[in-house]
Amino acid sequence: MCCANALASDPISAALEHAARPSADIEQDAKRRPDQVLRFFDLQPGMKVLDMFAGGGYYTELTAYVVGNAGKVDALNNQAYINYVGPEKIHQRFADNRLPNARVLTQETDALDLPADYYDRIWFFLSFHDLYHVDAKNGWQKIDDARFMQTLRRALKDDGIIAITDHAALPGTPDTSGQELHRIDPQLIKDRMQQWGFVLVKEGDFLQNLDDPMTIPMWDPSVRGRTNRVVMAFSKK
Repeated sequence: MCCANALASDPISAALEHAARPSADIEQDAKRRPDQVLRFFDLQPGMKVLDMFAGGGYYTELTAYVVGNAGKVDALNNQAYINYVGPEKIHQRFADNRLPNARVLTQETDALDLPADYYDRIWFFLSFHDLYHVDAKNGWQKIDDARFMQTLRRALKDDGIIAITDHAALPGTPDTSGQELHRIDPQLIKDRMQQWGFVLVKEGDFLQNLDDPMTIPMWDPSVRGRTNRVVMAFSKK
């Protein structure tokens, strides 16, 4: 009973221990460290969250368990990302209403349709660099980053947080690294976010790996799953 009570009072631990979590997700926990990530960004029951470029929904599911019945999670992908991840994986994640407080949004980045002043948290988990990814052949068009982020700013509550984790590139690396390495210079994130009207609230170093040379693609076998990653929380000015 004591352990059950402890989980009930700690929704993040309860989410990680949820019996319905896929085994493939659990296998990723050691590298992704969701316990530390979600605590760093102070995810609470009842919150409304946008999981931007949610991919296959690893964090969508955990977030749904934490925010509970009083909260909501929107898992947003563009069509190109869905094609990359595989529609069948996304279907499995959400089939049979297994995450009743979560919904799938398929929207292109130049036509986002999001409610104003709605989200308590907006996740960019290992995906901020995708603002600078272009793959027209597979339907990923160049993103107008400033316009895109202003849309998200309007959707964020005044006391909300934009949460970013990403694969770090070397200082001074141009944003083309989002295309070439699927990485981004941490200072570039700070500079762009400031330009778009956001303030850095805090940074975390718990996903650092200083042995990562940061000059090779994040999928290189020598660093895959072990890249040097930034963790940043931003609020509105």
